[in-house]
Amino acid sequence: MTTENESTLTPEEKKALDEKRALILKWNNDIKSAKDAEAVSKYHKKIKQNRLRVEGFIKGESGEEKTRTNLIYSTIRAQQARVYAKNPEIQIRPSKAVSQKEYAKWKTFCLTAEVVLNRQLSDAKLKKRGKASVRASLTSNVGWVKVVYQDDIEEDPKVIARIQDTQDNIRKIEALMCDCENEDETKDYEAKKAQLEIMVESLESEVEVSRAEGLVVDRILSEDMLWDPDVAEFEMVSELSRWMAQGFWYDEDEFNEVFGRKPHEKATTYSAKKDNKQEINNEHSKYRVWEIWDRVSNTIYTVCEGDIDYCRDPYQPTLLGERWYPFFDLALIPVDGAKLPMSAVEMLEKLQDEYEETRDKFVKHREVNVPHYILSSDTDEKSIQRKQNADMGELVIIDTDGRPLNQVFQKAESLNVNPMDYDTSAIRNDFEYMSGLGDSARGGVSKAKTLGEAQLMEANISSRSDDMTDIIEDWMLEIGRYSLEVLLQELNEEQVKRIAGEDAQWPEMSKEDLFDMVNIEVRAGSSGKPNKMQEQQTWVEFMPKLQELIAQVAELREADKDDLADSMIMIARETIRRFDDRIDIEEFLPKQEEDDAEESQQKIMAMQKQAELDQAEIEQLKANIRDTNASAEKKETETDLIVAENGLVPEEEVLQV
Repeated sequence: MTTENESTLTPEEKKALDEKRALILKWNNDIKSAKDAEAVSKYHKKIKQNRLRVEGFIKGESGEEKTRTNLIYSTIRAQQARVYAKNPEIQIRPSKAVSQKEYAKWKTFCLTAEVVLNRQLSDAKLKKRGKASVRASLTSNVGWVKVVYQDDIEEDPKVIARIQDTQDNIRKIEALMCDCENEDETKDYEAKKAQLEIMVESLESEVEVSRAEGLVVDRILSEDMLWDPDVAEFEMVSELSRWMAQGFWYDEDEFNEVFGRKPHEKATTYSAKKDNKQEINNEHSKYRVWEIWDRVSNTIYTVCEGDIDYCRDPYQPTLLGERWYPFFDLALIPVDGAKLPMSAVEMLEKLQDEYEETRDKFVKHREVNVPHYILSSDTDEKSIQRKQNADMGELVIIDTDGRPLNQVFQKAESLNVNPMDYDTSAIRNDFEYMSGLGDSARGGVSKAKTLGEAQLMEANISSRSDDMTDIIEDWMLEIGRYSLEVLLQELNEEQVKRIAGEDAQWPEMSKEDLFDMVNIEVRAGSSGKPNKMQEQQTWVEFMPKLQELIAQVAELREADKDDLADSMIMIARETIRRFDDRIDIEEFLPKQEEDDAEESQQKIMAMQKQAELDQAEIEQLKANIRDTNASAEKKETETDLIVAENGLVPEEEVLQV
């Protein structure tokens, strides 16, 4: 905290204070440089304009006007619904590094991790945050989320999506008690006192849990993120940035509540702008606080613009994944080598303006062609009398001075309308080319299409949308992997069993070793809008093959030919991968009973034992044969010696004679 009387500091303390303030000044300058960089400065201004365009506002003669037909909004909504219709299916499977003996154990862990991860991400409202990020990417170039594990409320300066629990209330009570110490100096003492009493009653009734933990997926506005301006390509931001920073806005009371002190008088204040000039209003002033993640020093700094002290002492985070930053960017329209990706608004705004101009001119043309009449220039307006008769209708009486009526009063001719001058089909076609969506996807059909044309258009649209869906699923895969790494460090076996059941397994080992044993993947296309026609066709083609496979596997298992059955399953997996990798073959195959598996194992052990016995018998027979041969040779040798000593002729020689 800021030292009130610096004259009492020792030289060492004074030097440390100067060094700290020099570092704070350095971070303030880095933040200012990043904000003032040409690309970022233009980008922040463009964000507001893009959001207005999506709302339907355009610049007209009298300022901001509502567009007649908001094609940009309908295109973005249709694109979002197509590429992110549901949460992607995150799968965790044992890797090839797992031995066959330990496969069952690791399979159980993978199922446990899958349940825990999906439950935590669901509780963190990942789908809602994901949809908001997709909209932000299409509108504001980039969508951002931050993934943290809420354990201690003092860890983060502010998390918008914080799990509400008593920790928040305790902190608010402490702030209220500090403000209420001096009754005379507090204008709204009675209101704060009443608020304090209500909060105390709430705590005593234990309406909320005393401590809530879990993953928090926090959506960050695009203009609240800054990063190292030296990174030349946006796609490399998370890999190459030396630092990244998230911005927060606080008024004085919020600042005091969160950080336990008031901002320094030198801190920069912001308020609402009026006529392009900053209007300072101390009652509604805001302070800009930045949470800076410095990868070089592995430290998190929290500084307020213009302040001479840290909002919170620097600290090193303990719960991190393999990557350093907990920030995840979603860019659906990347540009090679660019500082920033594109937005759908940038691609479509000129077409929106052209469409609006065409429709406006057509409306004005129709207004000019409203039926009307013309009078002769020498006709006195006073000579025209208008009377109303209920029986006969309206009459117009004109004093023509004896001239024929057609010389004085006649119907005006309308301007000719050429429909091709106001045809918007070319503009709509350009919208389709740029967005990859047809008119039907935006909610209407301007031209009827045959079944073949509709199928061809659907195939083309799917190919354009698949790229965005793939980007989203890669983004979700990063979030899922990081989240699981954090959960492995934070959750214990008891917590896991409460989520996944008593049979859950949660090994205690380093995340580096663990992730060598498992693979985390997202089923391709699982987050996009289902293509019913393609799915039905795939299923019709695959179902007969699946039925045949099930019968073959069952027969092989009954015949104790498990090796062949496993080979058939491997072939089926490859076949399914070529058809549609979202199908899980294990869901359809007949389950092998545990008793059968144990019986098969016993048979294998018995066969091995019998083979060992047979091998022992063979060795014994070989030994007996060797002994017999040796005995025969010995006997033959003894006979030869006896013959030689007695001068006898061997029987063979007698026979020869």
